[in-house]
Amino acid sequence: MKRIIGISTKAEGLNRKNFAAYRENGIGAVEVSVADVDYDAQDLVQIVADARAEGILPWSFHLRFWPFEGYVITLPDPDARRRAVDYAAEWIRRAGAAGFRYAVIHPSGEPIADCDREAAMRASEDGLRILAQVARESGIVLAVENLPRTCLAKNSAELKRLISVDPDLRVCFDTNHLLCESPLAFVDALADKIVTLHVSDYDFINERHWLPGDGKQDWASLMHKLDAIGYDGVFMYETGKTLRAGVELPLSPADYRRNADWLESL
Repeated sequence: MKRIIGISTKAEGLNRKNFAAYRENGIGAVEVSVADVDYDAQDLVQIVADARAEGILPWSFHLRFWPFEGYVITLPDPDARRRAVDYAAEWIRRAGAAGFRYAVIHPSGEPIADCDREAAMRASEDGLRILAQVARESGIVLAVENLPRTCLAKNSAELKRLISVDPDLRVCFDTNHLLCESPLAFVDALADKIVTLHVSDYDFINERHWLPGDGKQDWASLMHKLDAIGYDGVFMYETGKTLRAGVELPLSPADYRRNADWLESL
């Protein structure tokens, strides 16, 4: 299967010149993923117009999650949690109006102690239920991302429970976040709900966001598994670095294209 390749892109890359470089290297889609210091200044309508002018598909918009104490939907204080949900709702509306297909959300921050986990799950469910309705009204699909360590959605069982609160909720599968379940088992468990990916490699110890092939992920098996479930969405890279002799180095659009061709060869 020939996949559309995308790159999750920070504020400095969200311009027509960079989108032209994507096109020239066979990159067909973009996710807007902006750091907290740049977030509120983004003109999503202009970003989408610039992307489309270069033939780049505005695939997904990553909702803000940092700093955790202001922007995740599991905050213990009800007023702070309501403000976080309202903030996410506003940007879901903006992303839908601008023309993105998906909005990606982190279902929690961290750390979450075991004794607080159930309360955090219920808070996340409440927020996701509200935001799924906002997404539906805004013509965009809300995709909940699996997360590492003590975050919620650290495995398929938790993520299944979270998205069960609304039939239109879907999954963003991050290939470098699973630390307590195999990627193949995760894909099997959520096959019909996965609509977008965050693609990068890691060492199975912590998330690393390395280029595929630099970590321990079994990419041949994972690529075959994605084909087996019929995944036909964008292959969205979420990494800005690669390892060379133990040194992390920046990546160019040509680097992503070469990596995608290698993955296809598997």
